[in-house]
Amino acid sequence: MNRKTAVEKSNSETTETIASEVESTQETVSGPEEQPKKEQLIYIGPNIPGGFLAQHTIFRNGVPKYLEEIRKRYPQVDTLIIPVAQLLEAQAQLQRKGTALQQAYQALSRKE
Repeated sequence: MNRKTAVEKSNSETTETIASEVESTQETVSGPEEQPKKEQLIYIGPNIPGGFLAQHTIFRNGVPKYLEEIRKRYPQVDTLIIPVAQLLEAQAQLQRKGTALQQAYQALSRKE
């Protein structure tokens, strides 16, 4: 193999190596637009006594830590915090007797 052919082969291999490294880097790096967004949640239960949690409170980045004590004291709260996208369906379930959402709502209503 002459020098010109060897240089061309080396350049070709280097170009292929760089191209594959760029592709693998593009696959592993995700920009802000590709990161999953946290779903908005809404509390559809009754107001909790003491003003700790009001009906139709919306949470943008998950359930806040300050509600941990309320969630321990009233476990039904977790049932009544739903994704905003499911609000219409959940409101219909609140009207039907025997559904989990309706039972959780009734249990919290009795505690007021």
